[in-house]
Amino acid sequence: MALVVDASVWVSAADDADTLPPQAERFSAPPCGSTTPAIARPKVACALSRRLRDAARDRELADGLVQSPLITEMNLGSLLVTALTVETEVFLRAGDAFYAAVATNKDRTIISWDEELLRRANAMTPSAWVTEHGQD
Repeated sequence: MALVVDASVWVSAADDADTLPPQAERFSAPPCGSTTPAIARPKVACALSRRLRDAARDRELADGLVQSPLITEMNLGSLLVTALTVETEVFLRAGDAFYAAVATNKDRTIISWDEELLRRANAMTPSAWVTEHGQD
């Protein structure tokens, strides 16, 4: 089962100071492929730079995200119409709408810590996914 992993999950996994539930720690490297919108890389880099204050390392971590053979990065242009529809129907922020668009286009589950994605886009937390899929 391929997933759409939100930047909030990658940021939590990369920040040693972030305290994660035990199940989420086991999810830090998803056990299957993931598709992500191209906006994930700058979202991860920016969030890490605000937390860790090491711009070069933060860009390196974000670049490493999409260089993984388990990650497929989708061009934002191919997602615009779906993102606009999803954003306006469930009232998501623009960046989050691209994750929902990937999930809609590819029929995948979003994994996130973001409360809006959890409530409005039927996302699951890493902990819930691990528990549901017997990885606990």
